[in-house]
Amino acid sequence: QFYVTALKNKSFRLHYADAFSGTGSQDPKIIEGQIVLIPEESFKGSVITALEINPSFDHYHFNDLDPKHVNDLEEIKHNFPEVDISITMKDANTFVPTFCKSLTDNDRAVLFLDPSSTQLDWATLKYVKDSEKVDLWLLFPISVIIRMTPTDGARIINEWRDTLNRLLGTNEWEKALYKAKGEPVMDDLFGISHQEDATERLNVRELQDWLTNRLKELFPYVATPLLLKNNGSPLFLFYFAVSNPSNKVWCLAEKAANHIIKKYGG
Repeated sequence: QFYVTALKNKSFRLHYADAFSGTGSQDPKIIEGQIVLIPEESFKGSVITALEINPSFDHYHFNDLDPKHVNDLEEIKHNFPEVDISITMKDANTFVPTFCKSLTDNDRAVLFLDPSSTQLDWATLKYVKDSEKVDLWLLFPISVIIRMTPTDGARIINEWRDTLNRLLGTNEWEKALYKAKGEPVMDDLFGISHQEDATERLNVRELQDWLTNRLKELFPYVATPLLLKNNGSPLFLFYFAVSNPSNKVWCLAEKAANHIIKKYGG
């Protein structure tokens, strides 16, 4: 609502895009892990929330790879006949570049990305940045990174390295996320010294700072993220990033992001 209100007197055509739309109501990604993540409850999904904005966006783009979810989205589209809605069934890493490349100089967009696990490629974010027309809300699954990067660097599973390279956009993550263990090396009961270069992963706050700096290397502006937890366990980092390089745009974006995060994030 802030976005469409701020630009209502401009000549831009305003777009809202959701690459992981789900069913449009309560997200099945949450239902699958309902007991672990949050108490069972009924709530609006991002699709319905976006469609009920007044004034509305000029065009809505909803995407999901699951055929059942797409059928549910088609039913929602039928219930909003006055709204311009496009529905696609693509991998998010295909949908986002296609959407960004379709934007003209007269277009501006808000893009919502909320992968539940390892679906989003870091390379996809570069298409968002290169558009210079998209404001991004990104729900980054920090819990996945924590699970895939064990505290003890010696326990990293080789099969996960390619996935982490894709998720984090670099094969240098191991050097960045691990540091030498602070305690001195000790001999075990058999007189054999442990590996001198033993490492341990950064703590959650340090990991958050590293991820934030990675995004700041890519986007002209990135707001301080909101860390979302359940029973004290980190689940997601909620980011706001701006692709437009204009300082004027940054200031407005920063005002909006800080207001929204403070009001709804505590």
